[in-house]
Amino acid sequence: MAVSTAEWTPHSCDTCINLDPIKNYDKFELIGTGGFAKVYRGIRLCDRLNVAIKIMDKQQLKLKNAQSRVNEEVQIHYRLRNLAIVQLLEVFEDDTNIYLILELCATDMQKYLNIRQQFTEDETRHYIKQIVTGIEYLHSHQILHRDLKLHNLLLTKDNNVKIADFGLAKQLITHEQTNFTMVGTPNFLAPEIATRKTHSFEADIWSLGALIYQCLVGKPPFDDQDVLSTLRRVANVRYVLPEGLSHEAKDLINRILQKDAKKRLTLIQIRNHPFLSKCLMNDRINSSRNSCTSLRSDSGYFDTSISSRQQTNESTLSRGPLTLNSLPPLIINKNQKINASSASILSYNNLSNTNNISQRKPIHEVLTPLNTQRLDRRHVITKSDIMDVLDDGEVVIQHLVEVKTGSKRIVDVFRVSSDGQKIIYYRPDRRQYNSYIESEGPLPLPVNYEQYTFDTLPEQFHNKYRRAWKFVNIIRSLRCKIIMYTNDGKCRLMETSIEFDFTHLNGTKISIYRKNLEHLDSPLEIKLVDPSGRMTSIFNYNDCIEQLNVPLDTKQMLQKAIKFRECCLIKNQLLEEHQAQFPEGKTFPAIFGEKPRSSSHNILK
Repeated sequence: MAVSTAEWTPHSCDTCINLDPIKNYDKFELIGTGGFAKVYRGIRLCDRLNVAIKIMDKQQLKLKNAQSRVNEEVQIHYRLRNLAIVQLLEVFEDDTNIYLILELCATDMQKYLNIRQQFTEDETRHYIKQIVTGIEYLHSHQILHRDLKLHNLLLTKDNNVKIADFGLAKQLITHEQTNFTMVGTPNFLAPEIATRKTHSFEADIWSLGALIYQCLVGKPPFDDQDVLSTLRRVANVRYVLPEGLSHEAKDLINRILQKDAKKRLTLIQIRNHPFLSKCLMNDRINSSRNSCTSLRSDSGYFDTSISSRQQTNESTLSRGPLTLNSLPPLIINKNQKINASSASILSYNNLSNTNNISQRKPIHEVLTPLNTQRLDRRHVITKSDIMDVLDDGEVVIQHLVEVKTGSKRIVDVFRVSSDGQKIIYYRPDRRQYNSYIESEGPLPLPVNYEQYTFDTLPEQFHNKYRRAWKFVNIIRSLRCKIIMYTNDGKCRLMETSIEFDFTHLNGTKISIYRKNLEHLDSPLEIKLVDPSGRMTSIFNYNDCIEQLNVPLDTKQMLQKAIKFRECCLIKNQLLEEHQAQFPEGKTFPAIFGEKPRSSSHNILK
C-alpha cells in the first residue's frame, strides 16, 4: 500500500538527509495503541523537537481493509494548518509500516475530565471557544470530522485544545453535500447518523453540544448501559439537564441538541451565544482584570516539561505526554502518590505538615477532587484528628484539641462526599467529647452547618481539604487495582494508577512511587529491596538504566519493571473505559495471568 502524498512536502534540512526518514528521529517509549497503530514518543534529531510517532502496520491495515481510510486520513490531515488542530508534521512509509509524525501534546480532555470529574463553566467556556475555532476552520475547508469526542481533543502543556484524529473525517465537495455512512462514537453521534440518514456539517455541531454537556456534567448526555440503548436515546433526543447548570448553559445545550439538524445553532450563533460570550471571571484564568483570556501555563494543571521519561511513562492513564489516538497518560493526575515505604496507614506524623503549598492559589491549582471509589471503610486516629472513610465513601475529619483535664475534644468536623465535590463543615456542641463516627447509625448533621462545592470552597478550608485528599490517596496508594502475573513475577498497580510494584521470582521487589505527596510535580522514584527485605537502592525514575552502577541482572529487572508497569497502565486505561461504559459492573480489582503453582513461588502470595 502506498500512501498518497502528492502534495506532501516532507521535513528536510541539512541534518535530516537520511534515505530512511525514520532515522531522522529517536523513538522512545510506547505511549498509546489503537486498532492497527502504535504511538511512541519521539524526538526529531535536527532540532530536538518532541513529536509523536504513529506507526501503522500495513499488514494489519490490509487485513482490516483500512488502507483507503488511512489514505483519506492522511490526505485530509496533512494540509491542515491551524493552532486548534494537531499538526501532522511528516508522513513516510517503508515496506512494512506507515509513519505519521505528529505534534506532541500533554494529554487529552477525557483523561483530564476523569480526574476532575467535571469542569466549571469558566473552564468549559475556555475549552469550547477553542474547539469552535477548530471546527470553523475544518468546515471552512469542507471537512467533516465525524468523531468529535474528548478522547480526540488534546491538551497542550499551556492548557489549550487541539482537535486530533482524522481517521473518520470526510472531505465534502460543497457545504450542501451530504453523507450516508454510519461512523463515529455512539455517545456523540447525531440522530441523523444513528438512524442512518443523510448527514452533513450539522453532525459535528451536535457532537459539540454533547461535548459541552459532558464537560459541565461529567458524563455524555445519552450514556446508557449498552450501545443500542445509547443509540435509542440519541435517536429520541432523551437527556436530562442537572439543576446546577446556569440558564445560559442549559439554553446553549438545548439549542444545539436539536433532532432536526436545520434547527441547530450554527457555529457563528454558538460563538455569539451568551454562555460563550460571558467574560471569564475565574481568577485562575485572570485574577488581575475582567478581560477574557486563556489559561496560562502556570495554572498548575500541566508540567511545563514534556521530554522526561517521568511524564511519558506516568501512565497510559496517568503518564505525561499524550498524542493522537494514544489512550494514555497524565501529567495532570494530581492524585499524587506517596513513598511506597509507607508501610501503614497509621504512619501519619507528617499529615498536618501541608502548609508548603501556597494558600493563595485557587484550589484547582494545587489539588484535584478526591475520590474514594472502591475504598473500604477506614478509621484512623492521629494526634490531632480522627479520620474516617465511611461505608458510603464520605470522608470525615474531626479535629481534636486537648483540654485542661488531659482529654481531647472535637472542635470541628469537615466532611467531603465520595466524589470530592460536596463539602460540609460545622462545629459540634462544645460539650461533645466523643467521636461521632464511633456511634451507630448515620452521621448526624446539626442545623448550623456550612456547605460548599469543590469550586466554591473558601481558602480557609483548603488546608483541611488537602489533608482529606492526602488521607484518601495514602489509602489508594496501598490498595491494589490491577494484578498481573508474568513469567518473571508478580506486578501490582495501585488505585492511584501511578504506584506500582514488581516482585521477582527470586524475591527482589521493585517499587515505583511519588517521591513526595506534598508536591504536585514531585518526581517518581524507583526503590529496590533485596530478597532478605533490605532496601539496597533508590533511583530517580528519569535515570538512564544503562548508566546505573548496578549489576547487569539488576538493570534487566529494572527495565522489566518499567515495561510491566507500562503494560499495566495500558490495561488500566482499557478497563477504565469499559467501567465508564458499563458502570453497573465491577471491573476492579482485575487479575491477569496465573500465579505460579510451584511451592518455590510462595514469595508471590
